Amino acid sequence: MYRSISERLTDPSLLHHLGKFFKKRKTLPELLEWIHARVEFNKGDIVRHNDPFEIIEYGQGKCREFSVLFVALCLANGYRARLILDMSDHVWSEVWDATLEKWIHVDPSEKRINDPEMYERDWKKNLREVYAFENGELKDVTKTYKVAKQNLTR
Repeated sequence: MYRSISERLTDPSLLHHLGKFFKKRKTLPELLEWIHARVEFNKGDIVRHNDPFEIIEYGQGKCREFSVLFVALCLANGYRARLILDMSDHVWSEVWDATLEKWIHVDPSEKRINDPEMYERDWKKNLREVYAFENGELKDVTKTYKVAKQNLTR
């Protein structure tokens, strides 16, 4: 499912139409604020969406909806971005920082940037399988998110 979602998010027509929401390129914090002003996080039983426009129209979502919308808006704003899936139960994103030449963690539902240890440190999760999806390609990024445990054993 996430392979096909990540492919659809690169559709030039989709990105062109999403780009019309903005007069100028937004920063990552501005994009997070934009999303949170339009979409409410809902832990309840909701209709799930994978299309950015449907997510905006529905106005509610869980981590997947926030991440799909965030990645799409990043791509529409000229950023390189990808979806991240923790196989146990959570979805977030990463954005490429060309200056630092590395992927930066962004959790759109939590409005957190560059805090990859948050899941093990704050949520007490034991991450076992974490995958990145970019334009249909899959990559194992588990090691990126296992840092908290590695730091504890030093």
